[in-house]
Parts: sequence; structure tokens; C-alpha cells
Amino acid sequence: MKSYLLILLPLAIFLLWVIRRAPKSLTSANTRPDFIRQAADSIHGPEVVVASSSSEAAPHGVDYNYDVVGESFQRDHLMALVRSHNAFSVGEIYGIATLEPEPTNEFDPTAVKVVVEGVQVGYIPKFDSAAVTQMIGKSGKKEMQVPVRIGFDTDSPQPLIGVRIALVVK
Repeated sequence: MKSYLLILLPLAIFLLWVIRRAPKSLTSANTRPDFIRQAADSIHGPEVVVASSSSEAAPHGVDYNYDVVGESFQRDHLMALVRSHNAFSVGEIYGIATLEPEPTNEFDPTAVKVVVEGVQVGYIPKFDSAAVTQMIGKSGKKEMQVPVRIGFDTDSPQPLIGVRIALVVK
């Protein structure tokens, strides 16, 4: 009797181990979890789908040639924009950015912040901020609007997010 137990007990343990390691179903084994959505939901709550024209394809002939700086400091704002446009799987958002001079900036009195849909997403680099401030002043307006492209990696749970605008500094 004891000899049967010595054989059956390791066999039973082995079978339980094999059963626990088997995939639950073929569909769940092949689908990739959406880590970005899970992370955003855990931080900010579930996504809210908002219809927006800025999530459409890029406008023809627009050259998003100018890199905005300081996006890493505006990550919460950028993730909120991605979430509001339900663009987790798209990887990019197109729209209009407003360039606003920030003369009270303690580091650069000619600083120009970049605002999209009411939230700051970065700055014009310091080496061009004086020229852009001058361009805005010459236009007779307090701000300037330019096309913007917000791009990010859809395969990363913590994607890097970049902001490019269509701007030629004179």
C-alpha cells in the first residue's frame, strides 16, 4: 500500500503542476494585454470617449518640423489628452497648438509655452524663444496658433510622448 502512495503522490503533484501551467484558453494566450489603458485606468479612472477632429489623419502638406521641449514635465497633461481623444491605439493626435509668451518665467523672460486644448504640453526651446516672442509681437496678437502633432509609442506601458509643431522661426 505504501509503495502505491510513493508512486501516486509524485504523479499527482506532477499532474497538478501541468494543469496549472496550461493556458486557460487559446484566445487569452494570444491576445496582448493593453498595458497603457490599464495603467491610465488605474491612475485616472476609465477612459472617456470624446469625439474629436484632431484625432484624424494628418492634414496633407503640413510639415511638423519643430520639436517642442519639456514634454516630460507635462506627462500628466499629455496622457490626459491621449485619454480624452481615446488615442491609445492610434499613436498620434493632430490639432492646433497655441504659442503663448510667458514673460514672468523666472528662467527665461522670453519663454514661449505651448498649449494644446487648454493644457500646457511644453515650451519652445530657449535658443528660439526670443525670435518666436518677437514673431508673435509683430503679428499684433498676444498668441500664435500652429498645427501640432502629439506622437507616442503604442507598444509601451509608459510611452515616451513627443510634441512637434509646424513652425518656421525667422
